[in-house]
Amino acid sequence: MGFTKRLRRAGASGLLALLFSVSAVLPSATAVDAADVRVTGYTIMGSTLTVEAAHTYFEGCSGSSWKPNHSIQWLRDGVPLPGASWYSYRLTPADLGSHISAVVTASPVNCAGQTLTTPPSDAIRKEPARAEGFTGRGAFELMARRHDGTLMLYLGRDSSKGWKEVRQVGPGWADFTKIIAAGDMGSDSVNDLLTADRAGRMYQFNGTGDGGFHTYMDPSIDYGYGPGWDAFDKVVGPGDFNGDGLNDLLASEPNGDLYLFPSGFDRVIKPGVQVGQGWDVMDLLIGPGDWDGDGNVDVLAKDKAGRLYSYGGDGHGGWTTARQIGQGWNALTMIGSAGDFNRDGFNDVPRRQRCR
Repeated sequence: MGFTKRLRRAGASGLLALLFSVSAVLPSATAVDAADVRVTGYTIMGSTLTVEAAHTYFEGCSGSSWKPNHSIQWLRDGVPLPGASWYSYRLTPADLGSHISAVVTASPVNCAGQTLTTPPSDAIRKEPARAEGFTGRGAFELMARRHDGTLMLYLGRDSSKGWKEVRQVGPGWADFTKIIAAGDMGSDSVNDLLTADRAGRMYQFNGTGDGGFHTYMDPSIDYGYGPGWDAFDKVVGPGDFNGDGLNDLLASEPNGDLYLFPSGFDRVIKPGVQVGQGWDVMDLLIGPGDWDGDGNVDVLAKDKAGRLYSYGGDGHGGWTTARQIGQGWNALTMIGSAGDFNRDGFNDVPRRQRCR
């Protein structure tokens, strides 16, 4: 029965009682709209989701009680997640590719039986890889350091081969022995930079999303990288090498031992796990992303004789195949990887040849 008809039938004597019954089962008149109650946060592996506006929507439902005015049950693709009833939800590898929503239930003190289900989130994805660039365009972007320590950003065109513009990121990068473009290391959808100084200390410079970086470094903060990175002669960010949705690091020692350093939550790098040996014959490691099209990130390596090899990742922290894909690469002074330069849908390898 409509609210207006109910008022007519109630009459003047029943008006007060009817209004009281309505206020007892509905949220406060000052509450936000139901459409405002939704899941918010980066839909990136490792980030934390919350439900926005639920407290305001169910305002008054707990009466004068100190207890919360609502409770939450998180859902993955519509199925309740056991034990996931806190007010925030940290995304796990099991959530990759799924959609997260929540059932919000009002306090029974004043709003018994009132529930609301949020719309599902976007599909949960891996942390963005290096190939997606530093400006959020998803286009080819090359980072380079000049001899004076100035960092430069070269932007490829949006939809065709070639260069769009060159930007100066900033000076002061000369003292770092390693600058590693490892992709997003903070689950905020923005790609970052890692650097190591001559003492072996590694720092993280968080990306701003427009091609710049936050350059303030607090020495009291340990992002989990720690000292000791001067023990490695080569370090590269291949992307998500072990398949958990977080970007990792690969590092080789001068004796040829190769280690995988998996990412953890909250910008932490876990202890290294050896994933190879004999890599001392290589003088360059490249993280091109998915090179062979199987959906897993791979590694390219150049040996001291100038031969280029492709090492397929299996998506679980190991390898599939290794094969030579080129020779004569010693004629080039610099080789790297930064995504799809010619806009054909495949990642490329930029290189600079020696001037004659």
